[in-house]
Amino acid sequence: MSIPTTNQPTKLAGNKRSSISEKGGLLNRMFGSSNGNGNGNGNGNGKELNTDVPAIDGTGNSEDLLSPMANSTASPEAIQESRDEVSNDMRSPVRKSEEASTPTADKKRRSSGVGRARDLFSSAKQSLSNLSGSPESRGSSTPQTPMQKLGKLDPALSVPQGSFNNSAGESNPGPRSTFRVGVTEDKNKKCRRTMEDTHAYLYNFMSTPAPAVTGSSNPSLSNVSTNDSGQSIVETDNGYFAVFDGHAGTFAADWCGKKVHLLLEDVIRKHPNTPIPELLDMTFTSVDQQLEKLPLKNSGCTAVIAVLRWEDRIPNSQSATGSTALAPATVSAAKADGSSSESSQPTAATEAKLKEAATRQRVLYTANVGDARIVLCRNGKALRLSYDHKGSDENEGKRIAGAGGLILNNRVNGVLAVTRALGDAYMKDLVTGHPYTTETVIQPDMDEFLILACDGLWDVCSDQESVDLIRNTQDPQQASKQLVEHALARFSTDNLSCMVIRFDSQRVQQTVNHAVAPIGVEGDPTSKSGGLSE
Repeated sequence: MSIPTTNQPTKLAGNKRSSISEKGGLLNRMFGSSNGNGNGNGNGNGKELNTDVPAIDGTGNSEDLLSPMANSTASPEAIQESRDEVSNDMRSPVRKSEEASTPTADKKRRSSGVGRARDLFSSAKQSLSNLSGSPESRGSSTPQTPMQKLGKLDPALSVPQGSFNNSAGESNPGPRSTFRVGVTEDKNKKCRRTMEDTHAYLYNFMSTPAPAVTGSSNPSLSNVSTNDSGQSIVETDNGYFAVFDGHAGTFAADWCGKKVHLLLEDVIRKHPNTPIPELLDMTFTSVDQQLEKLPLKNSGCTAVIAVLRWEDRIPNSQSATGSTALAPATVSAAKADGSSSESSQPTAATEAKLKEAATRQRVLYTANVGDARIVLCRNGKALRLSYDHKGSDENEGKRIAGAGGLILNNRVNGVLAVTRALGDAYMKDLVTGHPYTTETVIQPDMDEFLILACDGLWDVCSDQESVDLIRNTQDPQQASKQLVEHALARFSTDNLSCMVIRFDSQRVQQTVNHAVAPIGVEGDPTSKSGGLSE
């Protein structure tokens, strides 16, 4: 029996998969050939896997018009272009739209960024132009420090710095000054980012005459002198010197540099018959009270202050210096004669008797809190006129414990290294502002110079070393510079401020011996009682 023959192709196992994957199949239409020969098998050898399988068009011709390899004579460029077209046709519409829109979007983004940058630059340029052209706008945009804000309320805080960064303003020696001042400061930038020290000095401290013996506790300046109006301001040859070492910022030290000399002068004028050491204590108390009312209550400073002035003094065996200033002695004598209050006017006989015994002397008063120090050179020997108030001091430790505090690691309550300071309102019950005071009569033939400095010097240099270092340097400015350089060479880790006051011993001796006209002397007979002679 004969089997009828047909033109239908024989179906073999796997025929469907082959028809899908061969060079004219669906997969090749979707993804194209990866080897450039259109067979889709990825082996790159150009051999077909199922040559017996008829083409999809059913004609027995395996060359499909849609296949990338339909025309074996096509160039490689044409084959690649055909493959790209098939691949692009089969991609998702979303992806095609994103790719199509990418150049435009990038261009828009670039344009938007350039526009924003242009606007920002124009705004900055306009702001800079406004600042440079308008002082008002420049001042309003600059942040102000607490001192600058307070300066609008208190003109004393707005006084510009003088020479050598003098916080008290400009001060120059007069033709008859018996001392010269030199000062050098250094931030010590290798160890400190900020400078927290300030200093101040005045050549003619209290240049307006004040009463020395008067019946009023708050005298008026209008009745001080009766000679002429020219005597209202005189060359006193009094000196004021101070160094303030700040901590927890510069606010307290800056404020003290601008204000303490004004407060001290006011206190002396209001209490002319009170000993200067007591007035220094009153001044420090007033400073603490005012700092407590100001911002930045955690700011504080150590301080060392010296006041140098001429006085007529009478012998007093009970005084440590062997003499007493004429004004307090006159009041004491008046009380001893039966007067009941300081406001009573001493009798003329009492004044005359005391003046006969009085001698003219140069007197130095000092006060300090903390570890800032003052040293006097007397015949080449260093005499310390201050006291270091530190947590390591036994007496100060007992005082702190008695006030309810404790010393941890040589610090008050483990925080503050000094036990006395100005400011520090948050610890004022423990860290008092009452100073250590001294009173020294200057010996013209023995006393040579003073050194005032913060602990940045004294941490690396002893009192005697500092005196030996600068004793032969007559220029006080050069001497102060030597001390700072010496401290830096010794690797001091703190801010440095050094002030040197060199005495003119010859002029001091002449004034003591009345060889020249007296200046700035309390109770001089050529002026009204209590005035200062010119």
